[in-house]
Amino acid sequence: MKVLDRTIDGLKRCYNILLSKDELENAKALKLQEIAKKIKLDGFRPGKVPLDIVKRMYGENVNHESKQNLIDSTSRQILKDESLSISFRFVTDIVKEDENGLQFALKFELIPTFEIKDMSNVEITKYCAEVTDDNVINLLEGIRKERKNWVLDKSAKEVKEGQHIVIDLNLLTSLKNRSNGNMSDFEIAVGDKSLVDDFWKHLIGATVGETRKFDINYPKNFGNKNFASKKLQYSATIKKILKATEYKLDDTFAKSIGYDDLEKAKSWAKSHLVSKYDYVSHDIMKRELLEKMADLYDFEVPSNMVNIEKSEVEKQLKAEAVKYNKEFSPEIEKECLSLAKKRVRLGFVVAQIAKNENINVSKNEVIQAVKNIANMYPGQEEKVYNMYKHPEAMNAVVGPLLEAKVVDFLLSKLKIEEKRCSVEELIAIDEEPFEFFKDSADSTKVKGRSKIKKVEKTNDLSEQLDVKSDKKVTNKKKTNKESE
Repeated sequence: MKVLDRTIDGLKRCYNILLSKDELENAKALKLQEIAKKIKLDGFRPGKVPLDIVKRMYGENVNHESKQNLIDSTSRQILKDESLSISFRFVTDIVKEDENGLQFALKFELIPTFEIKDMSNVEITKYCAEVTDDNVINLLEGIRKERKNWVLDKSAKEVKEGQHIVIDLNLLTSLKNRSNGNMSDFEIAVGDKSLVDDFWKHLIGATVGETRKFDINYPKNFGNKNFASKKLQYSATIKKILKATEYKLDDTFAKSIGYDDLEKAKSWAKSHLVSKYDYVSHDIMKRELLEKMADLYDFEVPSNMVNIEKSEVEKQLKAEAVKYNKEFSPEIEKECLSLAKKRVRLGFVVAQIAKNENINVSKNEVIQAVKNIANMYPGQEEKVYNMYKHPEAMNAVVGPLLEAKVVDFLLSKLKIEEKRCSVEELIAIDEEPFEFFKDSADSTKVKGRSKIKKVEKTNDLSEQLDVKSDKKVTNKKKTNKESE
């Protein structure tokens, strides 16, 4: 192996490398020997197939594979020998192959070097939202409107989709372990696709007091192994047909979300809102800190990483443009490149601070983060876990965790000025658009910021909360007061 020349352009490097004929032949011979040890061929003992036969059978593929393996291993060795820290991954291009051997170009970009700046004079504003009684009532009202109060429907003649029904469910098939086979006062939503084998379909048209028999086919991955992959016979007796009514904002409603009375529900709601807006306030501080950090640094960053980040920024800003009914102009596209460079630059700064201060992300923290992501995709948890076994996907988890730790570390060292505000003012600051999406008429009201990290907002009764959800299926007895 011989390095013919080196080209330097900022962080970019290009090495022209020559592999001799002998090196190529040796690499090919080693690959053939490796195959010969594993191949099974009639008339020969395992590992004893002659190399000339192996060469005739696999020669062309081996030639290509051995060349690429040699190119890759040579590239890694050069980077190791010269102690080069590269960003992303290296790229190789074959230049030519002749009687002298094979010449290829090794291209890569270095990780930038820089000094961490002093931030002792940086000041950050912490917006402290005052949660009012109106905010509490608005939260509870939002939950109330989304929840249904299921009460006895005396006028219902038969079971239809969209109703809730209360049944006694009995397992008729004999099993060694009959755990969870029978359930009394079992409430289900008629039409609930999450029920095993859509067994509610067998109850359509049934009347109160009627008993029906039917089979349920359990899937292979069913949680209870005693039931998995089996076809079991059940009987179900219709006990009640329920209709949906609205709750009033009272103690009955409070009980439906797991609290003894309305006052305790209000206490929970206020505590939840205080916690929620503390999180929003912290996120605003984080963005302000990252913006001020970005202003302190202006070193060159790898173009390959910038290009990847730019595509993500463009997705974000295109969505913002639609939201504010704005055109995604060439000027905004140019801003995408600027934001991408800032984000990549900050990534290096955060990593360096973490290294200097010995800030790490533990294995348990990563595992918990992946679990949290998996929980967002019920029924697909295994796919999520498999996806995050890949290093690049795992980095997408580790990066934000490390950034959060570094941000918290820096905030603990900086001057924090607290500023009281209403919940509405806090939300306005948090949802403040990019400067180029703001109307000129609004520019005097709130100063738009070029946000380094943009938190996507959701409109959310699901976010609202750790109250007990209005589940479609429950095996508990009904607690709501039934209509007369």
